[in-house]
Amino acid sequence: MKTKPVALVTGASSGIGQATAELLAAHGFTVFGTSRTPLQDKRSYTWLSLDVRSDDSVQAAIQALLAQAGRIDLLVNNAGYVQFGAIEENSLADAQAQLDTNLFGVIRMVKAVLPVMRRQGSGRIINISSIVGHIAPPYGGLYGASKFALEGLSEALHEEVRPFGVSVSLVEPSYVNTPIVSQLPTNLISDYTPGRQIAQKSLTTNAKKGMEPGAVARVILRAATSRPRLRYPVGLDGKIALLLQRLLPGSAFEALKRRLFSS
Repeated sequence: MKTKPVALVTGASSGIGQATAELLAAHGFTVFGTSRTPLQDKRSYTWLSLDVRSDDSVQAAIQALLAQAGRIDLLVNNAGYVQFGAIEENSLADAQAQLDTNLFGVIRMVKAVLPVMRRQGSGRIINISSIVGHIAPPYGGLYGASKFALEGLSEALHEEVRPFGVSVSLVEPSYVNTPIVSQLPTNLISDYTPGRQIAQKSLTTNAKKGMEPGAVARVILRAATSRPRLRYPVGLDGKIALLLQRLLPGSAFEALKRRLFSS
């Protein structure tokens, strides 16, 4: 009898993570979904407590998964949040917390699963990036920095682990209609208030008009089950923006970007 592939999805309590965990489970995966707090309702996947900011928590979750399943075939790094505000308004602690979750959290997870995947001679790692990993919006600089860094990290890792039968992919959604976990900066500065409020309204409005989490989950499923490639942009608006970034002169694209992020 063929063994079910085993998947671990971080940040699976809601949004993209929940939709992904449920879709993978529906397509024959044994799924472990993680979050920092217990899931109250019954899910189609096994819940594990995990804080990606903690080395001990990451190791404990992976050991618990291996004790139950004996292997891991797919890691979906989805946990993250948005640190909002102007760069000057954010403290170094704000910046460190953003990177500790969105970047170092991914590194912790990757380092925990790669020894297992290398021994198996197979495995897939899918990192959830964003259009913001290519086009940084004003008042989202720290979040953008974490996603730009994730893009570079994944691109290098993609080549490093390929000889061991392990693939690395980036899924890059544009706006998604899901609750935004957004953290305001420590030191609000009144000079930035008008721009911050415009950017915050734009983010909220565009997210409400964005694609459903299931649309991203379906692309993740495709990346997990078909011949993998490095990047999977998701959303027509994001694909158009990336195309225009390549085609337009720099000044023209900057003017377009100002309109995009103030609408």
